[in-house]
Amino acid sequence: MLEKMKRAVVIFWILAMIIVFPGTVISAEINIGVIGPLTGPAAYFGLDCLHGAEIAAKEINDEGGVVVAGTNYKVKIHKYDDEGTAAKAVAGMQRLKDRYNTSVIVQNQSACILGMLEKNEAMGVLLIGFFRHPEATRRGNKLVLRHHHTIKEEAQHLAEAATKYFKAKTYASLSDVGDFGKTSAEIHKETFDKLGVKRVANEWLDMRSQTDFRGQLTKIKGANPDVIMITAYDEATAGAIKQARELGIKTPIVVSTGFQSMGEKLTGPALLEGYLKILEHQDQIPPPPAVERYKTKLYPAMSYKEPAGPYGLSVYQQVHTIILAMKKAGTTTDAMKIREEAPLVIPVPEKYNTHGLLEWKPDGNGRKGDKIGQYRNGKLVPIK
Repeated sequence: MLEKMKRAVVIFWILAMIIVFPGTVISAEINIGVIGPLTGPAAYFGLDCLHGAEIAAKEINDEGGVVVAGTNYKVKIHKYDDEGTAAKAVAGMQRLKDRYNTSVIVQNQSACILGMLEKNEAMGVLLIGFFRHPEATRRGNKLVLRHHHTIKEEAQHLAEAATKYFKAKTYASLSDVGDFGKTSAEIHKETFDKLGVKRVANEWLDMRSQTDFRGQLTKIKGANPDVIMITAYDEATAGAIKQARELGIKTPIVVSTGFQSMGEKLTGPALLEGYLKILEHQDQIPPPPAVERYKTKLYPAMSYKEPAGPYGLSVYQQVHTIILAMKKAGTTTDAMKIREEAPLVIPVPEKYNTHGLLEWKPDGNGRKGDKIGQYRNGKLVPIK
C-alpha cells in the first residue's frame, strides 16, 4: 500500500510539472552514429569527424532542438572506435543499432564502408560519409549517400591537370596499399594512357605502419619522371615529400585530397610551392561564411585539444543535412524515407554549407564543384 502511494505521488508531481512548467518536459532523442578510428595512427582523422558531428548536434540542441512530425527532439551523437578496420566497423554498426536504434551512421573510410554495406540495408541503417571508393554506390544499395565525388573523378582530374600544367610526358606513382591508393593509381594510369603519358615507376607504401619511403623514392628518382603522383593521407604524404627533397628530387608533385591541413603543417609551405591538389570548398580564399564560422566560433567554443581539420567540416554538414532530411521525411527512424528526402534538401542553407555538396544523384553519389589548385606562397589557389 505504501509503495502504491509513493508511485501516485511521483506521478502527481510529474503531471504538475508538465502543466505548470511545460518547457521542462524532456525531449525525445535523435540518435546518430559516428564510426571511425578514434585511436591509433588515424585517430586525428576519426576524432576530427567526431568533433564535426558533436558541434552540429550542440548547435541544434542549443537552438532548442528540432521538431519532426510535431515532436521536439534533441540530437544525440553515439561514437564507436573501429580502429580503421572493416570488421570492427560492422560490429559497431550492429552495436549502435541494437542499443540506440540508430537509423543513420556516419562512416567516412572506404576500407570500412564496403563491409558495412553488406548488412546495413537488412538492419535499416542509412550510411553517409565522404568515403571515396566507386564500388560503394555501384552495388545498388538503397541506403547509402556519398557526401563527396568518387576517387575516380578526383584521380582523373589530377592526372589531366598534371599533363596540362606540367606538360608531363612521363609520370611516377607512389600510392598507399589501401583502396584509396589502389583505385587512384588505377585511374591515374587509365587517364594518363589516354593522354599518351607513360608510367615509368609504380611504388607502394603502407601509411598505417611505414614512415620511411626512401627506398621507393630512390627508385622513382632513378626513373626520372616529369611528375610524381602521391596518394596517401597527411602524415605519409608529408613524409614522402620531405624525404624526396632530402634525396634531391625536384620533380613537381601532385597530391590527393587525403593530404589536408595537418599534412600541410607537417610539410611546410616552402616544400609545397608549385604542387597541385584539388581545391575543395573549404580551401577557398576567403573561406565561405560557414567555414569561417565553424573555424573561428563553433570549434573554439568546444575546447578540443586537437586543431580543427577539414574532415569535421564535412561531417558537420552531414549531420545538419540528415536532420533537414528527417524534418522533411517526418521521421527520425525510417532510414528509407530519410534517404528518399535527403537529395531534396541539397544544397543546404549557407549557414551550414561547410563542404560544398551540390547534389546527390539517384544512386547516392555526391557532386561537388571543386577546382584544381596550386600551392603558392603557402596558399592553395585556383589555377586556370
